[in-house]
Amino acid sequence: RLSRSALAMAPTLADPDQKTTEELEAHFGTSVEQGLTARRAEEILARDGPNELEKPPKPTLLMLFILQLTGFVIILLLVAAMASIAVNATGPNKDDILSYTTGKAIFVIVILNAGIAAWTEHKAGDALDALSKMTQASIFVIRDGSEVKVDVPDVVRGDLVVLGTGDVVPADMRLIEADDVKVSEMALTGEPDDVSKTAKLKAKKPGEPEKLTPENMVFSGCSVTNGKGKGIVCETGMSTRIGRIAQLIAGGDGAKPQKKCGCLPDTSGNATPLQQNLEKLGGRIGMMAIVVCIVIFIIGVAMDRTDP
Repeated sequence: RLSRSALAMAPTLADPDQKTTEELEAHFGTSVEQGLTARRAEEILARDGPNELEKPPKPTLLMLFILQLTGFVIILLLVAAMASIAVNATGPNKDDILSYTTGKAIFVIVILNAGIAAWTEHKAGDALDALSKMTQASIFVIRDGSEVKVDVPDVVRGDLVVLGTGDVVPADMRLIEADDVKVSEMALTGEPDDVSKTAKLKAKKPGEPEKLTPENMVFSGCSVTNGKGKGIVCETGMSTRIGRIAQLIAGGDGAKPQKKCGCLPDTSGNATPLQQNLEKLGGRIGMMAIVVCIVIFIIGVAMDRTDP
């Protein structure tokens, strides 16, 4: 048996699809016949944590609304609206309510835009929850030589999992038995057709690119559409393929969320390339507008005109 200190130092197995059954047994301290012992499974669970996706704190609707008002272009529009109101309040038509129409219109448009954007982002912020639901509550594993039903969060690396038609794969697994197994990998690849799986070891040829989903591997969140089989769990939780996707959705490498302006969460890591490009374009247009206004103001002062 491995000691607790040895368990704590157990490394991640590279290229499990290229390992023999004996190598898998030796690395995970398991058996293709007996599986893990209950005590060993508890030790691994304490070391690796539960087999579930981490959920970062979700910003409230009010926080999302405030975040919409922190963009450069939005701030520029708010400044323009306030400047328009201030100019009209100090001008000859300060008592005419219609002279404040421009400033009020800008304020209304900005608030409406921020509200709609915040509500849309709030409704679309359930992506991680959807990924978390792509699993079932429990699964059958072999421990101490007996087939037992365990909660999916309690599945650990080295567990020998029994799969059947209709099951959702609880973790990334290397198949050791496959009887006409077919899996839907749409969650990972977007491919709508079911993929046939095998327990055979297929050696990788020199220079051959690594497959995204090897034929002898099944991945967390994918559903078994046909057949039955057994597999050894290689990765759990955020270390799985679906966990890496969740990290990308969360915006980064799982680090603690950073703050913007000291109190607001920094969501820049979640921005799509289109959003980033639009933000840059808006910044350039805003800077050009500022430069034009400064030039017009200087020309007006030089010509001694209040309305150049």
